[in-house]
Amino acid sequence: MKLLVALFAALACTAVATQAAAETSQSVYVLCQDAAVLAVINSKTDEITERVQLAGKPASFALDATAATAYVTQPEVGEITIVDLKKQKVTGNLRVGGQPFGIVASPNGRLYVSDWSADRVTVFDLKSGSIIASIPVGKSPAHLALSKNGELLFVANRESNSISVIDSHKLTVTKEIGVGKAPFALALTSDQKNLVVANVQSATMSIIDAATLSVVSTHQTRAMPYGVAVAKDNSTILISNQQNGSVSIFDARTQQLREDVKVGRYPEGLAVIHDGRKAYVANWFSADISVIDLTTGAEIKRIKCPEGPRMVLAGALER
Repeated sequence: MKLLVALFAALACTAVATQAAAETSQSVYVLCQDAAVLAVINSKTDEITERVQLAGKPASFALDATAATAYVTQPEVGEITIVDLKKQKVTGNLRVGGQPFGIVASPNGRLYVSDWSADRVTVFDLKSGSIIASIPVGKSPAHLALSKNGELLFVANRESNSISVIDSHKLTVTKEIGVGKAPFALALTSDQKNLVVANVQSATMSIIDAATLSVVSTHQTRAMPYGVAVAKDNSTILISNQQNGSVSIFDARTQQLREDVKVGRYPEGLAVIHDGRKAYVANWFSADISVIDLTTGAEIKRIKCPEGPRMVLAGALER
């Protein structure tokens, strides 16, 4: 009898776990520049469920650690728009000046913001509500990547063909790493061992060892690589090729090209959801999102969205 009870209990737990896994979804956030909208996609249904109206011509955005708040850069007015993702509304603005472009939020309540025109990274402290540092970097700094422990910040300097490495404690640049021509997007692998950089004008992908801070390999991509994403299990690297209208899928361990997937017009930002099964790609000119099944390497859906989708981030897991 005890054996049967234990067996039924185990089966019940398995059923509950299976059901919970099936019900788990993840919000995918898409910044639509031309429409000034932050759209929210439910990864289970692959439908847009919310639209948050912004202002101006937003360039990029970051999520806080719990994906409760989004911080959106506004280059035309030198501000950061704060969006409450639970209430789905704008709650305020932060004045940083210059032309804020790339942005990332740290675990200790800091925002790092690249200034495209002033060639600097501005460090904003959310607790004190003030700018605590302005760090000179290369020309036209674009996107940023922050190490998981928050100690190293990587900056893609598009017009300097380099990556600036910033020590978050000293708030100074500790190294400049030369890469391909016009680096724009970058992403750390989830094991934090490598930094992947997309070089737009040389059509290459640079792999940087995050420990030695040196380029260990360079690989050819298709025309104008504009976005980078890495699966959470470090199995795949995705590069969006703007002019080629495709996404290249690389094996993250061998860095060899697996396949190219045709998507919409001028793909830019992309994100892989937590379970690694699907990727979402912002097609700037065709105003839609391509959903790629990473198990088959096929585009399985196009989601129509507001005009000018340019950046995508995956949020927290939900039930």
